[in-house]
Amino acid sequence: MFFSKNKNIPFKEILPGDYLDFHSHLLPGIDDGAKSLDASLLLIKEMERIGVKKIITTPHVMKDMYPNTTTLIKEKQKEVEHAIKEAGIIMSFHAAAEYMLDELFHTRLVDKDVLLITGDYLLVEMSTFNPPINLKEQLFDIKVSEYTPILAHPERYSFYFDDYSKYADLKDSGFFFQLNLLSVKGFYGEGVQKTAMKLLEDDMYDFAGSDIHNLHHLEVLERGFVKPVAKKVQPLVYNNSLLY
Repeated sequence: MFFSKNKNIPFKEILPGDYLDFHSHLLPGIDDGAKSLDASLLLIKEMERIGVKKIITTPHVMKDMYPNTTTLIKEKQKEVEHAIKEAGIIMSFHAAAEYMLDELFHTRLVDKDVLLITGDYLLVEMSTFNPPINLKEQLFDIKVSEYTPILAHPERYSFYFDDYSKYADLKDSGFFFQLNLLSVKGFYGEGVQKTAMKLLEDDMYDFAGSDIHNLHHLEVLERGFVKPVAKKVQPLVYNNSLLY
């Protein structure tokens, strides 16, 4: 198919046939994502429509706002799985978590009470305003626990914008990087978009995720990407599907 320079390639057209999205907030009522089971089901139906075949949804786990337990996440997963089956949706649906690197995470890590994306991959995040004061210690503990950390949306950490070399330090220390696809759309602002594009150009990302919380996120994502961005994003979404 021919695309002009200014025409977006639809998101669906860059996905592999078994595309896995492993960053989203689709469990009802436990974080800032889907607010109800109906909202969860609608989002999943729409994700299926645009080409998502497998979902590992990742509710926030953070001490001060969403101290979700593994038990609660699994219960909500079963609730959504049942609704998916009843609705006749053909979708592989599982749940892990997006862990804030805080005191609660440290406790869960010590107790081996964490939900993995797959294999030994663990999705973690930082505050978008300040890095953890004990980042090196947290990473050491993750490695000792024999997990591989995937850092969610590194392009959103504004405290690194003025020192781009910190991203290389993070990679060298053992983090895999996951791009939020909405970031390259400018959804989170110009600074985030600029950093995402720089990280893309430098081949710093390993995976890409939707980080979908609501229908508006999905609508923005569905509009697709200009061809140069689509070419950089496509290998990342293919990498997702190699995980599971």
